[in-house]
This record gives sequence, structure tokens and C-alpha cells, in this order.
Amino acid sequence: MKPILALIVLYNNSFEQSLSLEALRTRFRECPKLEDVLDLLVVDNSAFPHPVPQDFAGTYLHDGTNPGLARRYNSALTLAAQQGATWLMLLDQDTTLTDAYFDEVLELCARFANEKQVVALAPKLLENDQLQSPHLPLFQSPETTLDLRTVGVQQALLRVYNSGAVVRVSALQAIGGFPEEYWLDYLDHATFHRLQAVGGRVYVMKSQVQHQMSIHQQDRHLDPARTARHKNQLAAEVLFYREHGSPHQQRSHRKYLIHEALRSTLQGSFAEARRFLTAALTPPTR
Repeated sequence: MKPILALIVLYNNSFEQSLSLEALRTRFRECPKLEDVLDLLVVDNSAFPHPVPQDFAGTYLHDGTNPGLARRYNSALTLAAQQGATWLMLLDQDTTLTDAYFDEVLELCARFANEKQVVALAPKLLENDQLQSPHLPLFQSPETTLDLRTVGVQQALLRVYNSGAVVRVSALQAIGGFPEEYWLDYLDHATFHRLQAVGGRVYVMKSQVQHQMSIHQQDRHLDPARTARHKNQLAAEVLFYREHGSPHQQRSHRKYLIHEALRSTLQGSFAEARRFLTAALTPPTR
């Protein structure tokens, strides 16, 4: 029985192209004892399976139907519980992991194994040296960035991104797993909000890791998938605020969406403006 199950979801990336997967494979080679405490599950949502390296120490599953993240995360959660793992490590394919990150994770997983209030460990995710996660507090406009010097268990509610986070299996089971109505966008926000809303707390790690935000990699003018992704992102965002925000926070969010619609109109992005306005005026659908 190993205390950690690490999950990496691939999409249109090979083993060698995934920054996080390459880092894990390198760590396994350099530190064979890691296999004593960590199992690796790779789920490939690409249209076609990728070749599995001969030295791969883990489980590889392929499903070209690409059902999103939430269903994959719940499958991994079920497997982690069946295997008796205490922690589920969530990794995007495009996060650059460091030796310091792995060392800190192993130390903290052992330290907090029986401290049930600590429901997650979260590294500091940076993109171009700008902190993307965690943010403090969960609901606030404008959003406040966490001080990079912050380390330890936080009493305030945090907004945490999935990648690099290590989450307690029993805590996830207690909230019913990952909410599949957020199949992709806002899945992390909804999950971590629910974990903290019932009293769980997040430990902010010292480790800093570089992360490429998928939404930032898409050219809004050239990528044909940008429109569909933006629609889904807005629908999930509205659903999140309607489910978890106070009436004041919901009103503030609606004003923000209308402001973004006006800004897009002035910039000549009329289709984008229509999407913002629709999100502001239409109740979310399940």
C-alpha cells in the first residue's frame, strides 16, 4: 500500500512532451525509493494513444472520447481509495516540477498523514514568474495575490489550481468526489471551495513550480477552439458564483461580466461581447 497516487491527464501530448510526466520519470530514475511511496497513473485523453516508454513505471490508460477532467479525477479517486492511498496528487501535463517539490511533498504527506483538517498541499504555481495559484481570499474583487513568502496551513479560504496539488483522499470522498458538472473549467475552484467550506484547510508549500496556463496558450483570434472554450469557461464561472457566492458577490460578478461585454464591444470583439452579456443575463444550466 503506497500513500500517494499521482495522476497525470494527457491531451495531445506524448510522454516526452509532457513537462510534468518527464519530471516524474526522471525522479523515478534518480530516486528508486520513490516507487515505494508513489504510484503513477497516466490517463490519455488524446484522439490516439501514445507510445509508452519501456522504462515507464506506472499505469497507462487511453480513452479518445475525452470526457474532460472531472470524470478522470473521480476514476483516479476511486482507484486511490481501493489501493488504500492517503493522498491523490493532481498534475497537469504542462507543469515543470522540481526535486524540491517532490522532497517537500513526501515530507508533508508523512507529517500530515493523520491530521485530517489538512485536506490539501498546494505549491505556488507561477507563469512567467507571476503567481497564478494560490490566491487569497477565495471571493474578492480585485483578486489579491498571496505573498510568495507564505508557508503553512492557511485559515483563510484559498483559490487553488489543480496542478501540483496533493489532496487527501478521505476529504474528497466526504464531499462526494470531484463535481462533474464542472467537467473542465472551474473544477479546481469548485472542488477546493467545497473542501474548505466544510472546515478543511490548505497547506501552502514553500515550493514554487512553473506552470503554463492552457487558456493563455490559445490565440483568441486564430484558434477555432477558443470560442467553445470561452463559452464553457463562462458557463462554469457563472455556475460557480451562483452556487457558492453570496448575493453581493453574485451581483459583483454580474457587473464584471457586463463590464467585460462593454470592453469587448469597444474593441470590436462583438462575438466575445455577446458571450459575456449572455453569461451575465442567463441562468447557468446543469
